[in-house]
Amino acid sequence: MNADAVFWGSIISVVICVVIIIFLGFKVSALIKGDAEKHK
Repeated sequence: MNADAVFWGSIISVVICVVIIIFLGFKVSALIKGDAEKHK
């Protein structure tokens, strides 16, 4: 039971990390696109 909780906890934290990285990636790419359009 305890090992199962640790297992799910680690999976959830990994999923959260992946979601944050993808979200930041979209934010950064949107900023870069906005900058490129401003420079043109």
